[in-house]
Amino acid sequence: MKHTLYIYSQAPLFEIINEILVDFIVVPLTLDEAGNHKFKNNNTLLVLKNDIPKEINKSFFSNNNVVVFFSNKHKFNDTIKAHNVNFFYGHSNVKKFLDEINTTFISKTLILKNIEILDEKISNINSGESMLLTPLEKEILIVLFEKKQITREFLLEEILKIKKDIETKTIESHLTRIRRKLLKIESEIQISSKEDVFFLEN
Repeated sequence: MKHTLYIYSQAPLFEIINEILVDFIVVPLTLDEAGNHKFKNNNTLLVLKNDIPKEINKSFFSNNNVVVFFSNKHKFNDTIKAHNVNFFYGHSNVKKFLDEINTTFISKTLILKNIEILDEKISNINSGESMLLTPLEKEILIVLFEKKQITREFLLEEILKIKKDIETKTIESHLTRIRRKLLKIESEIQISSKEDVFFLEN
């Protein structure tokens, strides 16, 4: 499964990055989106020459998983402090760049409302209650975190690798177990469904 990655950078550089990051679905990030308080829980990459654009405020950094690459070394006013933000300065070779991106966005903690996914565990960040996830449960939750809604067909073909025309209740079984775990740790998010579409409500 490919993760979605929003990227803000200059146009020529965006195309180069898009060619490099073959393991991600790359989407251009506009300053309007970055400044919108509804833009949350996304993997984002900022490739900047010097300062962060004024349209990108502090809430953007606290609400998203962010990596910032500055092409020039300079003294940066470190007012943005969040566990989900990584800053890198100066020139970087392709291997180092890819390593940082993969480490950050594939292995990183995901947070939505009061729920955190880290390694094979889902936790309530307020109470500390947690439950173990199977690899498939984790993958389903991550996709829902990123997309907010997914079809039954997508889950079958992209996550479970089952042809859509095969009759199976596997999806329902996985989602039932995930719902139970969310309920047990008093999650503020819920998974609902309508026909063959599953939604993450928060």
